[in-house]
Amino acid sequence: MNSIVSQIKKYATFGAVALAAAMYTGCTDLDENPYTFISPDAFYNSSSDINAALNNTYRAFRNMAGNARNVVARLEVATDLGEPNYRKEQPLLDNTNAWNDVNNVSYTFSNLWSNAYAVINDANIVLERVEDIDMDDTEKLRVKGQALFLRAYSFYYLVRIYGGCPIPVSYTSGLGGLKVPRESADKVWERIFTDLKDASGMLPERGTSGYDVWRASQGSCYALLGEAYLYKATISSEDNFGANKTELEESKKYSGLVISSQKYDLVKNYNDIWYWFNQNAKNNQESVFELQYFAGNGGGNDMGVDFGTGNSSGLKNVAGTYNCRMGIPGEFYESYEAKDVRKNIILTEFTDSKTSVTYNYDFETQNWVDADGNIYLPEGYAFHTLLNAKFFDPWADAVMWNTDPGTNYPMLRYSEVLLNYAEAANLLKAGDGLTELNLVHMRAGLDELPEMSQQEMDEAILQERLWEFPGESKAYFDQLRKGVLGKRAQAFVNKNHAIYLKNEMLSSNTNSRRKNRFSTEMTFLPKKSFLWKIPQSDIDSNPLLEQNPDNVSQ
Repeated sequence: MNSIVSQIKKYATFGAVALAAAMYTGCTDLDENPYTFISPDAFYNSSSDINAALNNTYRAFRNMAGNARNVVARLEVATDLGEPNYRKEQPLLDNTNAWNDVNNVSYTFSNLWSNAYAVINDANIVLERVEDIDMDDTEKLRVKGQALFLRAYSFYYLVRIYGGCPIPVSYTSGLGGLKVPRESADKVWERIFTDLKDASGMLPERGTSGYDVWRASQGSCYALLGEAYLYKATISSEDNFGANKTELEESKKYSGLVISSQKYDLVKNYNDIWYWFNQNAKNNQESVFELQYFAGNGGGNDMGVDFGTGNSSGLKNVAGTYNCRMGIPGEFYESYEAKDVRKNIILTEFTDSKTSVTYNYDFETQNWVDADGNIYLPEGYAFHTLLNAKFFDPWADAVMWNTDPGTNYPMLRYSEVLLNYAEAANLLKAGDGLTELNLVHMRAGLDELPEMSQQEMDEAILQERLWEFPGESKAYFDQLRKGVLGKRAQAFVNKNHAIYLKNEMLSSNTNSRRKNRFSTEMTFLPKKSFLWKIPQSDIDSNPLLEQNPDNVSQ
């Protein structure tokens, strides 16, 4: 068992940090006193104490960024790369998919705000308390750098989803200091860049002796800086080719630092990146930063459960995989070139663990069928999506850990660093970055891309990103900042709505209507300036917060 597993297990229920974080989120009635409180001032007095707090911060970040239903699934189904599936209890995914009633606070990302501030508060505990602890100076810097990285990454989620937000830089040790006004988005971006630059000077390079490879490193900071500067430059300009040149230069610089460090490389065989094919895939040479999971209580990756085969039996010999709340559309799979090896991670066949019946995906009808043509109807519901094996764990004991698959989740990969560099370079000077684009393109088994115009290359980079990162919470942000999200999503939704209107039934069961999740057309097209509403519970608990104005369609 690796060190992160044992540490997360050991500190998963640390009362002081958990309670402080919970109070900050707005889930606690601020007019009531907590039953118990262990002040961080009284508790964190040793190196082991502060490392416990740091590991709890990692765990809180994992809970936020790896939230299967409310973050990963919702980001994916808001694009044409994700399709909500049969589960009857998922109106949020259906509304997100059709961009329906988006100005209703009930349909926002309900706990992303509170979970992000739980991370930020935990990070602030670490940053303040570590200063008074007698410990090795190098270790102290590394602790601070990791906390800054996790805090910056949390602000990065907040500013992209909600815009401006409060920027607390000290922790909450009780019920005071919870009412904090929003700052402008520009100030949030400034905090993100400052934290990451400070952290990069405190953290070692990947592979440094005595430093766990899964932890945030200098390369993680540079990679996120490259991504964040690119996002800010492109989201802020209606014309992608008019994006802020200074921010593009910064993006190119920091992505270039990751490349020139020679600490990362593309995994030669694409299949070997993924746990589905390779038991040693975790934290591989292409991994810049990933969420750590393990098969077992408290460590399982819910994505492997929520995005599975849609019934309580799951895939044969695979842990989890039994509630298909969303999956990859058949149309997206068919967008790949025939020889693109990235298609391998999208399953077009599976064997049911309970019945041992094998099903194959019929692309014409978008149904799963057995050898006799019988349609797969888990629990009587239609099931139209393909399966993304990036989430699945074939190595765990599928009986003992049925609901706790241990697949890690990638946050930053070297392939993205290359594509970030290529995009920034091309936007600065037409044609620059083609070498980096081709490294990713050709690794997929495809022919080298020729020289092309600036616009053609910009479009090719976006398409490459979509093929490279399905399921990795990238497509929503990429399509939004490039200004194509609304039109792509609308074409996808309305095509499937037309199928729904045909009222085709797959059986006498009324729940088995084809494309049951597409009961409405998509009429709202998000602009680049689109921001989600802050959850009402957080508005209610902090009277200094101002709600985002209503969004207007393109």
